[in-house]
Amino acid sequence: VVVVARARAQRCVETMGTTGARARVGVVRGVVAVGRRGGAATCLPTRTRTRTRAWKGREDEYALDIAEEDPDSPMNASPFGRVESDDLPSDLRDRTLQAIERVGYKGTVGDISAASGASVFETQRALNALAVDTGATLEVSSAGDLSYVFPKSARGAISAKSFKMRVEPLASGAKSAASYLFRVAFGTSLVASVMIVYTAIFALLSAKSSDDRGERRGGGSFMGPRFYISPFDLFWYWDPYYYRRPRRRDREMNFFESVFSFVFGDGDPNLMFEKRRWELIGRVIKKNKGVVTAEQLAPYLDAAGYEDESFVLPALTRFQGTPEVNSVTGSIIYRFPSMETTVGGRASAAFRDRGESEALVQEERWAFSLAEPSQRIQAGLLGVANFVGVIVLSNMINDPSLMYRAPDYVALARSFAGLLPWLQAYGVLFFLVPGLRYLRNQSKNKAIDERNNARLLAARRVASPEPRLAAKLAGAANAAQQRVVSDTVFSSETGGADDFEARDFERRLREKK
Repeated sequence: VVVVARARAQRCVETMGTTGARARVGVVRGVVAVGRRGGAATCLPTRTRTRTRAWKGREDEYALDIAEEDPDSPMNASPFGRVESDDLPSDLRDRTLQAIERVGYKGTVGDISAASGASVFETQRALNALAVDTGATLEVSSAGDLSYVFPKSARGAISAKSFKMRVEPLASGAKSAASYLFRVAFGTSLVASVMIVYTAIFALLSAKSSDDRGERRGGGSFMGPRFYISPFDLFWYWDPYYYRRPRRRDREMNFFESVFSFVFGDGDPNLMFEKRRWELIGRVIKKNKGVVTAEQLAPYLDAAGYEDESFVLPALTRFQGTPEVNSVTGSIIYRFPSMETTVGGRASAAFRDRGESEALVQEERWAFSLAEPSQRIQAGLLGVANFVGVIVLSNMINDPSLMYRAPDYVALARSFAGLLPWLQAYGVLFFLVPGLRYLRNQSKNKAIDERNNARLLAARRVASPEPRLAAKLAGAANAAQQRVVSDTVFSSETGGADDFEARDFERRLREKK
């Protein structure tokens, strides 16, 4: 494998078959380029020039370009002061940073991909960008395995450089607030609608019964429904992150929240399901040393309705797995090469079994509303009162005998007529939206129950395998060949490879004993 790096384009180009069994680790024109036979190229910009050392190993000849610091180079960690991680999707960047912290700031691409649940390709891209921005170290073992070592201040270093990362919370808050304002307006307008409707009805009844304007202004009292709403409810109601909160009730909903919940529901209960699913799949693959069977992945994938093992294709695509036939059992196993290497230590501890909750992944059913039953009844009755009031007001305004009424009555009726279409639309939508949502929830919950039951049966099958499945699982476990990255022949921080020949001699000597 020969890796050619172009500093200005920040790319590594891999050319196969030109030098036979040769691997090159080098710094070419400001870019650390690492190539491995049969593997993908990795490149990192750096402020270095190169010198070359070469030696012969037991089987292959390796050439290593070792980095030297170039104090005169104007090149920074990223050309032109560019922040490489700004090109990453925010979710991918944050998930990768969390995974880096989870594995102890050191890991292979497979370690971090499994911890984050992101695809191997996305993880490689994110690691390269984050390594540039944080000054991370790239280490290469004698077997050609790559590992990234990040400083513990990685998140702070990126935040200090990236204007995008500092602005994102403000932009996200503004977007959430703008989106929530529409929903808040719909919910809070119920009270306004009821008050307008019954005020109009009362005013028209008063005008009809008496021509005395003074009596009409001062007489009578409001006969519509009474509401006891604390002004402090407005502060509780203003919550632009309503849909993004965990779905649990730490406190009882107030009046406004219960009305909003009745109409619009409480958001997607499975908002984080995909992230959780892929994290668990990555953990299962890592825990089984990079080799699994379809039965071991079934509790996490959508296997319902499949008569073969094609349901594993999303996992193969995401984590770059390949199917193999086990020569011992004759069954199909799935190998994930990137998951077969690990730095061990804290990275391995991150994938240990944490309890029965990780045996499968389950989706939550869509609830009509998380408000208390009494609150849902109150919201429904208030909507009914508004709907009935709109019907009564419509009949009063559209009454054919209106032309024979007193002039004051006619003028008052015409003044309310302009609001009538909006009041009617609101009254209908107040029940139409929850009705359609209820029907949609029923359909979604039926499909969720089918998938959950299929995953539960798959998990039980793996927990208590029949003899044939037990042999298949044992064959997969025996086929696993996990490598722990221990020796480092090159580091982009020190460029140390002077003692490689001595260590290689000692390794070969131990193997002969």
